[in-house]
Amino acid sequence: MTFLLYLVGALNLIFAIALVVAMVTHITERETGGGGLGGWGIVGGRHILTSQSGMATFLDRVITWVAAGWLLTAFLIAILLRS
Repeated sequence: MTFLLYLVGALNLIFAIALVVAMVTHITERETGGGGLGGWGIVGGRHILTSQSGMATFLDRVITWVAAGWLLTAFLIAILLRS
């Protein structure tokens, strides 16, 4: 049982790190200048190209699945610690 708790805890940590990395690399409409006031247009020292819209869609899906995995592992940890 302890091994399973450590395994789920490690998975939770991996999901948390992946979620932070995905959110940092996520590009919003405001950052590309399409949101009106003060869009930056530069993320990570490079200009955002309009051809990256497919990448933004991909990152949206990745963020959704990583967040779901993180929540699932968090619930599993709570259940394992309760018993």
